[in-house]
Amino acid sequence: MKNISKKLFPNVRSLHYVNICPVALYADAATDKALILKDNRDKSRIYRWINKVNKKTYIGSAMELRTRFYVFYSAKRLIHSNRAIYKAILKYGYSNFKLEILEYCDKNKILVREQYYIDLLKPEYNILIKAGSSYDYKHTQETLNKFKARITSEETRANLSKSAKGRVLSEEARAKISVTRKGIKLSEVTRGKLSAISTKTHGLAVLVSNSKTGEIREYLTLSEAALVLDVSRTTIKNNIKSGKILKDKYIIKLKNKT
Repeated sequence: MKNISKKLFPNVRSLHYVNICPVALYADAATDKALILKDNRDKSRIYRWINKVNKKTYIGSAMELRTRFYVFYSAKRLIHSNRAIYKAILKYGYSNFKLEILEYCDKNKILVREQYYIDLLKPEYNILIKAGSSYDYKHTQETLNKFKARITSEETRANLSKSAKGRVLSEEARAKISVTRKGIKLSEVTRGKLSAISTKTHGLAVLVSNSKTGEIREYLTLSEAALVLDVSRTTIKNNIKSGKILKDKYIIKLKNKT
């Protein structure tokens, strides 16, 4: 059986590797970034990075997985670290890595389960083979000075640039950012410029009239209006087409058609 496995899977160490069935798989860490961050909020899991070029792997765990993945997607953190997995991501680029979620895990057992997978799969990028052994690790001042002096190579810059080019905020994300900035008072001139840019780009700036109070509010996108009114973007779109009153009081129209 061992000889057969080596012939069929020359880059696999054992049948244990082949038989691992992850609960989730992201085939491209570059294009799947948004999905990875969305799927793993407030969750404790064991995960594995796999280099699609040389098949080397890294196994880790996190109490709050999305927060940990933000670190992996931070160019600054990767550049100023000497960890093998970070250096590999910088060298090969996110598109040459896939990510597996090996299992959901109770927070009290997370290090035990991580150690299980480290012992079983022997990941090459895990320099420290004891789960959690890097949590309290402190770099020496000499090492920290080296990190600060490190100059990012042209190859690294190219990989980071390539992975960032496809990072375009969705209309929904832009709307959420807009809502979080509502405490910032913009001048009428600035609001006018933003509205003009949005209308020119999307053609979807909307006016929402409250038939009961007479108040009229302008939203730069359909998604922003939907978020504030607590409905879906599709509902806003259909409401504009039908001309019906939303929630018995809101009249919604496209700004460039008023």
